Amino acid sequence: MVKVKSITFDGPSGRLEGILKFEDSVHPVAMVVICHPHPLFQGTMHNKVVFGLAEAFFSLGCEVLRFNFRGVGISAGKYDEGRGETQDALAALHYLRQRHPAVPCHVAGFSFGAWIAVEVCRSSEVVASLTAVAPPFKYFDPALLRAIRVPKLFLQGTADEICPPDQLQSLFPSFSEPKAIVLLEGVGHFFNGQLEALKAAVEHHRRLLNISPLRTESNERRERPLLFLLARPETS
Repeated sequence: MVKVKSITFDGPSGRLEGILKFEDSVHPVAMVVICHPHPLFQGTMHNKVVFGLAEAFFSLGCEVLRFNFRGVGISAGKYDEGRGETQDALAALHYLRQRHPAVPCHVAGFSFGAWIAVEVCRSSEVVASLTAVAPPFKYFDPALLRAIRVPKLFLQGTADEICPPDQLQSLFPSFSEPKAIVLLEGVGHFFNGQLEALKAAVEHHRRLLNISPLRTESNERRERPLLFLLARPETS
């Protein structure tokens, strides 16, 4: 039975709220923490791109936690320019790992949340992969992505009006392997009308991310080749 549960867990500045989606009595193939966009610009765990990412990972057999950073919703604390938010995400990672200590834990994020996901990968040795949607390079040194060795999936629209997509395209060759990039033609920052394409891109790159769900008819369909603009092909 699928369960969607409102939770709170301990963060460095007090209790943090989140939404946990999982299948009761089913051992997850992986766990994923998803980080939301900028708290000062209406970013919350209810953002549609965050929700789309959560649904994509859940469809692969993952237990998924999206949560509110400090000062958002009923999460305690106040905005801390990324420093505290990174600690919040690490607390979310810790919460999931307590639930299933032997299950791999992945991190994903959108916009500001993509930056925080990168920082989590830098700070923790237990993260299994990184999925960054529209990463904002104005907030962090892209050289970090040369040092982070876990599998990395980058997704962005070519018409992104907030995070210039040409930055990702020019920097991507310098990032460490394994990695993949998906650029969606004509899509803006908020993926309006294109969430299904975003979800399909995540699902298609499940092997890059080392997420291997039980094979079903629907998963067989996902393994058929998908075409993305400038997508780096996934190796078998």
